[in-house]
Amino acid sequence: MKCILCGSADLQTVDTVVSDFVMARILPKFRNRRVPNYKTKLCFCRRCTFAFYDYRMSDKEDQLLYQNYRTDEYQKLREKYECWYTKKVNDAQNSDFRKEREQRKRIETMFFRNIDHEPKIALDYGGYEGKSFTPRLGTKGKYVYDISGVETIEGVQRIANYEELKSYSFDFIMCNGVFEHLVDPMDMMKRFKEIGNQKTIYYIEVPSENPFLKGNKFTIAKNFKLLFNPIYSNIRLVRYYFQQRKMPFMPMKEHINFFTKESIKGMVEQTGFRTLDVQEVENHTALGTSTVISILFVQDA
Repeated sequence: MKCILCGSADLQTVDTVVSDFVMARILPKFRNRRVPNYKTKLCFCRRCTFAFYDYRMSDKEDQLLYQNYRTDEYQKLREKYECWYTKKVNDAQNSDFRKEREQRKRIETMFFRNIDHEPKIALDYGGYEGKSFTPRLGTKGKYVYDISGVETIEGVQRIANYEELKSYSFDFIMCNGVFEHLVDPMDMMKRFKEIGNQKTIYYIEVPSENPFLKGNKFTIAKNFKLLFNPIYSNIRLVRYYFQQRKMPFMPMKEHINFFTKESIKGMVEQTGFRTLDVQEVENHTALGTSTVISILFVQDA
């Protein structure tokens, strides 16, 4: 087994399983407990500090997991296996205005800290409704590449065909909250090169939650402040905590990749890009405070 980013075999591993909810999404017969949870290993690369699960979903499984994402059907099934994930929590995820506002400010600040001109044509890869744009990002055109079919906000156009992206000349390409879900992040970097050019500025943002460096994010100690957040049910949080104690360490959920500043910079630079800026900052959302990693980069000459 080797690191899927840098190829090193110097890995620390922990045996675990695919979570009940993910199993129920990718294998419907699991809902009747006809099959056991798939086994997997949570791996940490000592060379590049990247962490990942060695179980990589097929294209079909990936599609099933994210089909009708955060709809009522999704929420009800997730609550069945993760009792804390109520409709109130799901609604907060779908309409997190504070998170969106902070993200827009973070992207614009990093961009103009390093670049002295406004990008005319901008793309949000996997951008859903297109809420990450600011007036200064994409002054002549704002586009979203997303296959969900969700209607974009006013002023943002959707591109649903990947091949169509190649016909544009993007000044700025951003990708937020996507790389932690990807089965093959290195393949995505190749795609970025295909749809950009030497003048394109790129931006990636991911959560900073590497379990080998930051610990299990599902403990009460890590989430104590959530008990004072009215969006959550305290009883359900505590019940879920005790359920998790019966499970192996960090069962595989939707996030299958865990980056650090070092590993995301390494991923960018070994795929033919040059880093302009990288940062790790707090991220405030309706559901609590977390940490995110942002990187700004260009194609290497």
